[in-house]
Amino acid sequence: MLSALFRWTKRLAMATLAAIVVVVVIIAATPQGRTGVQTALFLPQILPDFPVKPQEWFTGAPSRRDVSYPNASGNGIADVYVPSGDGQHSAVLLFLGVNPAGRDDPRVVGLAEGLARSGVVVMIPWSDTMTQRRISVGDVDNLVHAFQYMVELDEVDPEKAGMGGFCVGASFATVAAQDVRIRDQVKFVNFFGGYYDARDLVASVVSSTRFDDEDQEPWRPDSLSKQVVRLHLLEGIRDSDERTMLTQVFIDQNLALDLPTIEALSPEARTVYELLSGPDVFRARTLLESLPPSALATLEAISPVTNINDLKARVLIMHDREDNLVPSEESRRLAKDLASRGDSYYTEFSLFQHLDPTRPVSPPIYVKEMWKLYLHMYNVLRELS
Repeated sequence: MLSALFRWTKRLAMATLAAIVVVVVIIAATPQGRTGVQTALFLPQILPDFPVKPQEWFTGAPSRRDVSYPNASGNGIADVYVPSGDGQHSAVLLFLGVNPAGRDDPRVVGLAEGLARSGVVVMIPWSDTMTQRRISVGDVDNLVHAFQYMVELDEVDPEKAGMGGFCVGASFATVAAQDVRIRDQVKFVNFFGGYYDARDLVASVVSSTRFDDEDQEPWRPDSLSKQVVRLHLLEGIRDSDERTMLTQVFIDQNLALDLPTIEALSPEARTVYELLSGPDVFRARTLLESLPPSALATLEAISPVTNINDLKARVLIMHDREDNLVPSEESRRLAKDLASRGDSYYTEFSLFQHLDPTRPVSPPIYVKEMWKLYLHMYNVLRELS
């Protein structure tokens, strides 16, 4: 009796295993199926609390090298991750933006290696200005040069190249993808937690308010966002003495101005002073419009909204509802303006603490968020397949 039961159980287990193998083979035989398997293997690589990394069981370790590429100011530096094996691969240029993570940060390396193990060449350019938490229009041009360099690599199929970015880096990558020099080659942009209009972002940060066309609500911006906005506005003050004085007020925080001193400021410096003193959102937006034309031109030059109609790439948008570096309303505005094109994809999460999938949530919500993340990354990898 026990012997017969054992034989029956063994046959059932073998039949089940054979059925699983057949299903996997059938799935892997289609492009959609292969991408689905790649996505399932990729996700554990970027989830910090996931104990098993099955992608490493089936794929060879990618190589990593430093590169120097020509740009308008001389040369830029980047890390390039290349999949194991020969031949050409799809590629993505990733820009981290204003991010304290370094080149060897486990999250950066894990993401790049996970993509490379999925068969994607990954190039990550590094910006000195962004490392210093400063914003420079020149970084947009730098990304154009980096993309041109990437698609010329021997390992890259130039017909399957895209861009991606995080926070400010997402917005800069989107602006770069609009550039006439590369816009016909950029197949897609993955936009993670970026802003759509720099003026709206500044207004949100200085007023601690998130807003859309119909409503507004209190919002607590992260200290990094406040620091970046303060530095950007202060560096735009042309008079060096006023710039130094207001830096002592808002950055060093070792000086307070009396009313006569405030009234003696130039109109430009007084506008910055009031912006950094915490106006309400309506006043903030009015003040921004009174900045000098050169300052407004800079904000327009780094805003995806300015030339959104020049963008030809498909845009895949990700944002966390509770992001405290950039309010999710920014991504919603981008998604709304792209909706008429019919080739954008927007996912709003409740899982990320800005860019890290570590927000504590209940098990049912976690499962739902993982499914949303799977679908989004499936769409990304489909663009690269």
